[in-house]
Amino acid sequence: MADILVVDDDENICSAFRQFLEADGHSPIIASNAEDALKAVQERHPDLVFLDVRMPGVDGLEALKQIRALDPSVYAVIMTAYSSSQTSIEAVRLGAFDYLNKPLDLDDVRGVIDKALAAQVLSRKASENPPDEWERYSLVNLVGSSPRMQEVYKLIGLLTTNDVPALILGERGTGKQLVAKTIHFNSSRKDGPFVTVDCQTVQGETVDVEIFGKSAADPAPGCVGRLEKANGGTLFVDDVHYLPPGAQVKLLRVLKEKTYERIGTTDALAADVRVIAGSSQELADYPAQVFNVALYESLRLITIQLPALRERRGDIAELVKHFVRRYNNELHKSIKGTDDRALGLLGEQDWPGNVAELENVIKRACILTRGDALTLDDIRDALERSGTPLPAEVRGRLEAAAREALQQKLIVSDRKDASSVFYKIVGEVESALVSEALRITGGNQVKAAELLGVNRTTLRRKMNIEGPET
Repeated sequence: MADILVVDDDENICSAFRQFLEADGHSPIIASNAEDALKAVQERHPDLVFLDVRMPGVDGLEALKQIRALDPSVYAVIMTAYSSSQTSIEAVRLGAFDYLNKPLDLDDVRGVIDKALAAQVLSRKASENPPDEWERYSLVNLVGSSPRMQEVYKLIGLLTTNDVPALILGERGTGKQLVAKTIHFNSSRKDGPFVTVDCQTVQGETVDVEIFGKSAADPAPGCVGRLEKANGGTLFVDDVHYLPPGAQVKLLRVLKEKTYERIGTTDALAADVRVIAGSSQELADYPAQVFNVALYESLRLITIQLPALRERRGDIAELVKHFVRRYNNELHKSIKGTDDRALGLLGEQDWPGNVAELENVIKRACILTRGDALTLDDIRDALERSGTPLPAEVRGRLEAAAREALQQKLIVSDRKDASSVFYKIVGEVESALVSEALRITGGNQVKAAELLGVNRTTLRRKMNIEGPET
């Protein structure tokens, strides 16, 4: 059915691929290095290439560049056991059709082959040659190897090669602006400005002026809007669901006609700007009178859905390692790692603030620790100061104990001593929480502190006791 080239220095993988492809009716071509792969491309012109990233000599990404230089129409799939955001984005950026993690699932491989061959039937036009270099935005480090993040990386790679609008959806703290910057600084607009407007911060009539500017005849300063400041680059419209209806119509004109007018004028100005929008809300759920349907359709041409941290808990250890490395540099620390029990505790949290909240917790822990590794107590202490919610399985019981203590105190409190009522109630609630946590854990202070998200010293102070903990 198709000539498929497999490039991998692992003989077992090549043998398995040969049997699999022949069984499905394809003609396998096997190469163990980039040089043999390039020769096979020149002589056989395969329909599809599977390329391993790590090979002796020329690696898979460099081989991909050379293969597509020889034959831009060939479809290539990158394979690796060492996935990372940079590798994923670069693979798609250089023209890879897809990206697979080892160990390979044969059903996934078969699905990729079917999609690639179907795409070739629809279009045999040559793809654009990839650039000689891919410059990575050094301030943005996308981290995570989960399947959800791999899909995000593929879309980012696609958007770096196309100058089209995009919509980035995700809860607060998932990294929408970081993704927008990554797209910008790896696109053809990377030498232009990256300008952000937050529609939640700037609302009402002022948002029109902020985005589109106002008449130069107006004596007040600030006539240049952010759209004009972003000329030649990218405008990131964050919290776009807060954009007023009138401004939505004007932004739609920018997308459709590439023109706009300053407030107070009728002179059309050219808008050489890529628009990327971000939202924590699903815009499709908004009624038409609240969010313009035509604008939504234009923005969602390519949509990136960023997963919440609770949906990719397997990435937490990798994120922690990344943040520790960052704050070692910023805080002049030499932290070498994180205790497994501390990682376990982090994995149990709900993370309503997502990656941004995790980063703050790790930064706080790095500041607080006195050793060369983040311990369970360091993380507990950092979580306590962050206000991170208690584990879900005990939250209900502790809240019930607090409510009961509050109600009892309100009944018996002396109204004449109103100035101290708050502190008396807080003390009663604290006492109830500590008592309930100790009851849940059978009197184990270590476990009670963990349930409450405080360190043992704080727990013992609240208990007003001395001596070693149980």
